[in-house]
Amino acid sequence: MTGGSSVSFHVLQLSQGIEPEKLLFKTAALNNCIVFKYPNFNDELDSAAESSEDMLPSEVFVRPIETGLYVPHTTTAPRAGGYAVYMRGKNYKAVLDELFGIDMASQEEATLHDLAVLDAIDSIPSLDAFLLKIGFEAERLSIDPRYLKINEDEEAQIRLLIGGRIEPIIRKALGIPEGVGQRIERFLQAIWHTDMPEARLFVTAFGIEQSEAEPVFGAWKGITFYEYQLRRLAPPIRNIVKWLKSPDCLPIDLRAHKMFETNLLMYIEKVGKQIEGALNDIRSILGEYETCFRTFMEGNPHPFREFLRTVRQKYWLMGYCISALNSLVHTYSRFMRQAVDKKLFFESMYDMLRQFDVALDRRREQRAAF
Repeated sequence: MTGGSSVSFHVLQLSQGIEPEKLLFKTAALNNCIVFKYPNFNDELDSAAESSEDMLPSEVFVRPIETGLYVPHTTTAPRAGGYAVYMRGKNYKAVLDELFGIDMASQEEATLHDLAVLDAIDSIPSLDAFLLKIGFEAERLSIDPRYLKINEDEEAQIRLLIGGRIEPIIRKALGIPEGVGQRIERFLQAIWHTDMPEARLFVTAFGIEQSEAEPVFGAWKGITFYEYQLRRLAPPIRNIVKWLKSPDCLPIDLRAHKMFETNLLMYIEKVGKQIEGALNDIRSILGEYETCFRTFMEGNPHPFREFLRTVRQKYWLMGYCISALNSLVHTYSRFMRQAVDKKLFFESMYDMLRQFDVALDRRREQRAAF
């Protein structure tokens, strides 16, 4: 897998050296897989969004990202070939049973554990360790920390950022004045433990069903997490865009491929527009969030209520965009190791653009996830 950690979770690699009783899955073969995310945009997404005005998020939600499992034929050479299982596909249950012996109807503890792990992974739009951790926590799953290599200081910083973004809204919505600490602490804890009554009280205050507390809080936290990620991604993405617009992106041996120059320039332009499209989607979501937050604090709760009612769609779209940009940074860094004075040879340049295109293409086939 070449898209970076946000789009692939290398269970096979991470399982090396972990004691059998602490492996991620109870079904041994699943510990030899690589989990990946791939875009699955379709016309249903647009039509659902258009009809969402009077419906709950769960009634209209269509995900733009899906989850797959890649199982190599040989664990020592995972790139040499294997087979893929697409979660939530039409034959997903039968394939799990046939390949791994997992019976969806079974009530055995090992089966229930593995299905809960798969559901937790499938419930988030990207495979960042922080999101995986809160996904596993939501399912009450105890996962060996060696699968989730999270810097404790960074995790604390992200949780503090999320709490800081949400606290003023909680105070405003529930009329909790500044300086009243004990009650607000309970509501901030409910962000991470949505079975607490404070979580249900909060979503009810916005006219959202209590059953939606978990997905609404999860998506809200996710958007704030991606906002944090964007801060780190912005400088390298700006460098990539700047490089694509500069003479440095023209291959060293372009003269030897003069007949393909026009096609290459068109490809560069296409990728540039795709990058801008992803950035525009992110700006739109964050801009709407800021506007809704401001109007809410000014005393008008309606826009923020509507934002929360469709927050899952926004979360998943933002997850796709951030993951795509993460893949670009990862790919660019890898190819530029071959560069000579910031220039690549034609074949390398074309290959890099192709990988950019794959990462940014919303409607590509599932097989292109590799």
